[in-house]
Amino acid sequence: MELIHNLELFQTVFNSVPNGIVVLKSLYNDEGRVKDFSIVLLNTYMFNWIEDSGYQDKNYSEIFPNVNRSDIFQKFIETAETGLTASFEQWYESDETIHWFKFTSTKQGELLVVTTEDITEKRQAEIALNNALTAAEKQKRLYDSVINNTPDLVYVFDLNYKFTYANKALLTMWGKSAEDSIGLGLRENGYEEWHALMHEREIDFVAAEKRSIRGTVSFPHAELGKRIYDYIFAPVFNEKGEVEAIAGTTRDITEIKQAEEKRQQSENRFRHMIEQSPIAMLLSRGEEVIIETINKPMLKFMNKTNPDEVLGKKMIDALPELLGQPALQTVINVQKTGVPFRGEEQPVDLVIDGILERRYFNFSYDCIKDSDGNSAVLHVALDVTEQVLSRRKLEDSESRLKSMIDQTPSPTLVLKGDDLVIEQINKHMLELIGRGYEIIGMPLIAVLPELEGQYVWEQVKNVYFKGIPFDQSEVLVVHNRTGQLGKYYYNLAYRPLLENGQITGMIQVAIDVTQQVTARQKMEESESRFRALVNAASNVVYQIDADWKIMRSLDGGGSLSDSEEPVSKWLEHFIHQNDREKVMNLIAKSIAEKSIFELEHRTIAPDGTVGWTFSRVVPILDDQNNIIEWFGAASDITSQKELQQVIKESEEKFRQLADLVPQIIWTGNSDGYIDYYNRRWYEYTGFEVDEYGDLSWVPKIHPDDVTFVLENWYQSVQSGNFYQTEFRLKNGNTGEYRWFLSKAVPIKEKTGVISKWFGTCTDIHEQKTITEKLEFLVADRTKELQRSNEDLQQFAHVASHDLKEPVRKIKTFVGRLEDHLQDQLDEPASKYIGRINVAAERMFNMIDGVLAYSKINADSQKTALVDLNEVIKNIETDLEVSLQRTGGKIYHDNLPVLEGASVLLYQLFYNLINNSIKFAKEGTPPEIKISSEKIIKLDKNWVVITLEDNGIGFDESQAERIFETFTRLNSKDSYEGTGLGLSLCKKIAERHGGTISADGTVGKGAVFVITLPFEQNENDI
Repeated sequence: MELIHNLELFQTVFNSVPNGIVVLKSLYNDEGRVKDFSIVLLNTYMFNWIEDSGYQDKNYSEIFPNVNRSDIFQKFIETAETGLTASFEQWYESDETIHWFKFTSTKQGELLVVTTEDITEKRQAEIALNNALTAAEKQKRLYDSVINNTPDLVYVFDLNYKFTYANKALLTMWGKSAEDSIGLGLRENGYEEWHALMHEREIDFVAAEKRSIRGTVSFPHAELGKRIYDYIFAPVFNEKGEVEAIAGTTRDITEIKQAEEKRQQSENRFRHMIEQSPIAMLLSRGEEVIIETINKPMLKFMNKTNPDEVLGKKMIDALPELLGQPALQTVINVQKTGVPFRGEEQPVDLVIDGILERRYFNFSYDCIKDSDGNSAVLHVALDVTEQVLSRRKLEDSESRLKSMIDQTPSPTLVLKGDDLVIEQINKHMLELIGRGYEIIGMPLIAVLPELEGQYVWEQVKNVYFKGIPFDQSEVLVVHNRTGQLGKYYYNLAYRPLLENGQITGMIQVAIDVTQQVTARQKMEESESRFRALVNAASNVVYQIDADWKIMRSLDGGGSLSDSEEPVSKWLEHFIHQNDREKVMNLIAKSIAEKSIFELEHRTIAPDGTVGWTFSRVVPILDDQNNIIEWFGAASDITSQKELQQVIKESEEKFRQLADLVPQIIWTGNSDGYIDYYNRRWYEYTGFEVDEYGDLSWVPKIHPDDVTFVLENWYQSVQSGNFYQTEFRLKNGNTGEYRWFLSKAVPIKEKTGVISKWFGTCTDIHEQKTITEKLEFLVADRTKELQRSNEDLQQFAHVASHDLKEPVRKIKTFVGRLEDHLQDQLDEPASKYIGRINVAAERMFNMIDGVLAYSKINADSQKTALVDLNEVIKNIETDLEVSLQRTGGKIYHDNLPVLEGASVLLYQLFYNLINNSIKFAKEGTPPEIKISSEKIIKLDKNWVVITLEDNGIGFDESQAERIFETFTRLNSKDSYEGTGLGLSLCKKIAERHGGTISADGTVGKGAVFVITLPFEQNENDI
């Protein structure tokens, strides 16, 4: 009570206490139990925990509402009821914050004095310490668990090289317990001396340098045997930063090492496989395409010899020419995406021997990965250039074959497939069949169903289904050509067409020989000996018994024998001794095979002179196919042989002349095969031996020009047109490519078939390359081209001159011989000399004729409208002297105007009219009548011109033969000429797309019929 009375004084002292003090008065319930407390007094400290300073007359539980959430309130009640002082620590939540307090409650009479001390920070420190201790203990357990359960070896050395710690894995490796190893050094724990010294030096290094060290070593495992380990020694520092121990970890890397070795071995095997592969391969890495591995075939493709030239380099540095080409970008795409690439016949331009050359490859690029996941690209290349070029040549060849079939004068068709469908047919075969081009794509048997069951159809099937070639003359074929069935005879040649060894079709060539067979059949009514005699007829006809023992001359025997009596020693009498052996050998062969005997050999005439003869002897067989006898004919070919010798000498002179020309001169045969070069070719190209054909010149042409040159050349070979092209030719001495102009002209036979090509190559490099002197070089090139043309013309002229030169010498020396001997010559000698002069003059004229004949197709001619009336008028003027001398007259209708080459048409009619004058009957003035008639054929306008004369005429059986070159129907002594005039006429008519034919009667005159189109298809012919 006294305390209450001195409340203010007490309050002052009370408030100075640093802890909280509360004086409480117990409040009781009906049962006399303490239910709450009224607050008597609070010191200032307590106001930190309450918001309401008006605490008087309020209960404790009202001021501290959260006191019931803990044991605080219950402790106070126990003290109030029991009087026992209570001291305890308890948390209290204020402002959602937990605080810890130390409470002391003491009963003072009816009052309860409670002191509080805030121990939150202390309690938090204790909690943190306990948590730290708990975590440390947990970490230690975790560390011990990890260390003792890891497969790695963990250990600690002191600075005296003693083990102070070793985990379970290390103890297992040693095969020892911790008690037997901790505190011991390396040697005591089984390390060899070298091993212990090495680790001791490393421990000293780590302690001195205060940094880690790493190494690899092998050590025997107590259970697993020898193993390979990777280890690290690291310094352990004390609080002063001094090294107080060395910690180590060691990992068993035996399997890793073994895997690395296997991987390395695998990579080595893979690289070795690449290097040894016969197929071109390389391995590159990265998008820069760095070359890592390469083999010899790939080096060869890259024009390299040493791998060091490319290994480690970028592909673009090794082959700069790949810049901009698809191949390099393709590799980069494979490296980026991992998607493989396959390409066939891919073009790549590569520098080979300093020259950019296009090659073709089959490529495969595959992205591969090593065991580390690094990717690379495997390049595989197969050079298919030759196959590509060969296929293209084959395609060109097939194209040329198609063109040849279309242009060949022989009726030709190509059948394909089991149904023998017509794939290709030329116009001549269509004329034989009597159909148009609409039959292409139809089976042959559908076009000509009448062939079924005929002999020829069986042969067609044998060729296609059995691959048996068929060649036979005069085969009878019954078929519809003109709207009704007729009998026709053909010379047939059938060949199977092979593709990859399989028959896919056949080619047929048919020559209509119906007229010849019909004519011959009329003559075959006479007996077999006469037929054999006719077949073998020539200058001398003779008969020999079956075994060639006895010969008997039948006609012209005087040229071999003085008598027609049988001769048993004919071999010694008639055959030159140097040819007797080959004659007897061929006789034996002919008897054994029952075949025709044909041979050129030397003979001995009755006067002892030696000449040349072509002998053809036919066996006569009985019904049992036994030889009864032989009938033979011998033709005197002495003049031809002598002419061949003259030509041979002329060719030699031609070669000598060609070697003096500054241009390259060459010749080729009819199919374009080059068979001669002059000396200038070998000087320029560097060839030391004779080599001909495409292999001799194509490799010398710049690769970029080869295709163009080959196409132009073989196009000219096929068409027969003048050849001209420009290309670069490699100098064999300097390696330089120089520009050349090449020209060639065809030389044709009497049938119009090309027999030879003459060509030149002129260096025009300066004109093509020096732009600063363009005007000068253009003019110079023009002159050079003119000279080239003049050289070509001069070459033909000189060739003709050289052929004439031996003839001139013959005439000259015969003349001198005649002058020298004069009166000493008897009549036979004078006669012989006269014959020599006549033969030489005839040879002279023949050479001129041959030259004119060879030039007829040399150059194209412009077409224009030609008035044939003017042509005949000009010819009358030119032949005025001959007409006056013979009293000849030319009568003609009003002739038409048509398209053509005026020069050629003039030559055509000039030759015909001149022939009519030349072959006039003695004492009868020649009369020549020319008429014309317009016709329509194949929807085209034609003119038929008929020229008739009243001359000596000819046997109608010779109507076709007179158009052959060098053909003469009359004695060369009676009528002059070369035998080329009518063949020229035929060539000119055919060149205009027309025809010429002849008919005649001996002693009554000749009739020539010329059929020409009014219009030409081209501006040049």
